Amino acid sequence: MTFDADTKKHVSEGSTWLRLVYMLLFVIIFNVAEIVLGAVVVLQFLFKLFTGKPLEQLEVLGQSLATYFYQMVLFLTFKTEDMPYPFGPWPKDAPSENAKSAPKRSRRSKAATKADES
Repeated sequence: MTFDADTKKHVSEGSTWLRLVYMLLFVIIFNVAEIVLGAVVVLQFLFKLFTGKPLEQLEVLGQSLATYFYQMVLFLTFKTEDMPYPFGPWPKDAPSENAKSAPKRSRRSKAATKADES
């Protein structure tokens, strides 16, 4: 294939364009979630100011929001193909260190890769 044929093939892939739609949706969700995070920060500060300690429920919400941001960034940067909430479950725990990576596409054959490793 020539460069033009490869480019035409990649540009015409419907899955890439569908992913763009999802990415735009997650950029909007990310911005809304930033506002929610700002409200959590202000409320948590006020609870600490007036009661002397942060509210546990807001700590839990803050952790799940942090994990949600992490999941969105992984998806938006093509690190993973797993879509975050609302297409997946709402995060309950801290982000996993073993996040699934998006499959890497390579033009090199396995034989060429093994030859490089030797």
